[in-house]
Amino acid sequence: MDLELARLQDKLPDLQEKHRNLANLGANIKHWVSVATGTYEMAKLSRAMPADVKTTRTPAHAVSNVRAQIKVLAAQRVRVLQSGVPAADLKEQASAFVQTQRENGRPKLVFGHTITFQAQFNALVDGAWTTKQDIGAALAWLDPVAFEKKLHDEIEMLPKPTLAMSSDERAAKLLELEVELLKCEREEEALIELSEEQGAAVHRRLDADPRAVLGIVIASAKKSKPERIRAA
Repeated sequence: MDLELARLQDKLPDLQEKHRNLANLGANIKHWVSVATGTYEMAKLSRAMPADVKTTRTPAHAVSNVRAQIKVLAAQRVRVLQSGVPAADLKEQASAFVQTQRENGRPKLVFGHTITFQAQFNALVDGAWTTKQDIGAALAWLDPVAFEKKLHDEIEMLPKPTLAMSSDERAAKLLELEVELLKCEREEEALIELSEEQGAAVHRRLDADPRAVLGIVIASAKKSKPERIRAA
């Protein structure tokens, strides 16, 4: 009994760590399921052995390689998320802003035989906590060309971002990276399941995509557009 007790005590730290990992992962997945929207169904995933296993000694080594790819893709996604807006796009937005402000800044004319002529600029700043007159709207109406040029000059003086992408380019790149990330996470899950079958289970990451862990896909994604992963 003493030998058996010593053996179990030696295994206790590993079992506690495994339980802690599974409990935390389970809590994360339960939270994701509670806020998930859309209809999901089981994914028809290939059960073929990943090619990476052929070049490594164990599934654990293959998992390490896949996780390195996931780390690179996640870093690229963060870089794209933090990308700036090109100066040309900012100037287009500034020009559109001036045109909108020009209409909003049009004054109200007050006149009459017994009333002194007045031009009342009553435009207010949208979203302000208190009533605040929108001076920019008045300036846009008085001289839209000069106002637009001033804004363009200010944009030219802004620091140039390391990576600048248009909104369409940014959205397309994020979708591409997110699809690639999900593919890698599904490969990682397949390798983890393989390691469990071989008796040397690999712990799942706490931030693993629940769709990869559960093996599900959005039901409508196959017939409409590729599924998108909401950025953390």
